[in-house]
Amino acid sequence: MCYRRTAFLREAVASVLAQTLPRERVEVLVTKDFASAPIDRFLAENGVNATLDDDPHIGPWMWRAISRTRAPLIAFLDDDDLYAPDRLAHVLKVFDEHPDLGYYRNRVLSVDAQGQPLPPKLWGRHEIDAELDRSGPVYVAPEAKESALPTLRRAYPLFNSSSIVIRRELLRGELVDRFQEVQNPDPFLFLAGVVSPFGLYLDRERLTKYRRHPENITTSVWAGEHGFQDSVALADLAARLAPPGYAEWFRGRSVNVHKYLWTKRIVEQVRVAGPRRRPAQLAVEYLRFLDRHPGQRRWDGSTWAAIGYAAGYLVAPSFTRRIRGVSSHLRTYE
Repeated sequence: MCYRRTAFLREAVASVLAQTLPRERVEVLVTKDFASAPIDRFLAENGVNATLDDDPHIGPWMWRAISRTRAPLIAFLDDDDLYAPDRLAHVLKVFDEHPDLGYYRNRVLSVDAQGQPLPPKLWGRHEIDAELDRSGPVYVAPEAKESALPTLRRAYPLFNSSSIVIRRELLRGELVDRFQEVQNPDPFLFLAGVVSPFGLYLDRERLTKYRRHPENITTSVWAGEHGFQDSVALADLAARLAPPGYAEWFRGRSVNVHKYLWTKRIVEQVRVAGPRRRPAQLAVEYLRFLDRHPGQRRWDGSTWAAIGYAAGYLVAPSFTRRIRGVSSHLRTYE
């Protein structure tokens, strides 16, 4: 899946072509919103099907790509991420061991823009996913989803579509319509697995390289706005379709997403050198949000860094704009 970006696509496709699984067992489809003679030639020479789709809405974009495939299992890969060479063979082994499985996710290895591993001290909690170090891989049978909720909440099963594989039947009926409304597919795919008649599997193996780079749109205000809208809709969907407890989890998550969005709005206003009063106004609104949600008032950088950023911008705008560290506190809202 590649949208408005050409820099990493060949490397992503090459990581699929280099799988230990025999090539005839892998159906590869690239969907992108641009034509490029060198890239199109590379794809054709390697027998990779490609389709053009300039729809900016991610859900319908992904659904049309899925509809063009025939494989019973759907593995996703964003253009800026990479597969470990044995990922797909390992995934098939897990599905063979659990014939009732519908949703699979492995952990990530965080890398920089050049694809080199980042030191773990720079990883976010969602990238570390420490629960799986303690528990090992987690298999949840179809009838055990309610009792497995505490374990699932301690892990990060909603993160990074490049780490997710689903059974095709997971998306059916109403879920197809709802999927085509989302801009943030990762948590939707997890919830689809929860409400399905199939099992879930969280793998402790790090089989996807998750690339951190300046062009990553998931850190943008635009992505935060859509993430908040999607999280509210998912909470409503969970209330109707999921086992007890999941709706509360997704409602709490929507509050976390809203908090993340407030902080991103403040940081973005400083980044674009907007009027000094605007970050201060946003900081006041953010404090009101924290007053309405006392559970979010934790004494950590993710809560208060943006307030300090706004205050610093009022006093010393040029110096504050040169500070880069604040963004490290805002990496995830899972």
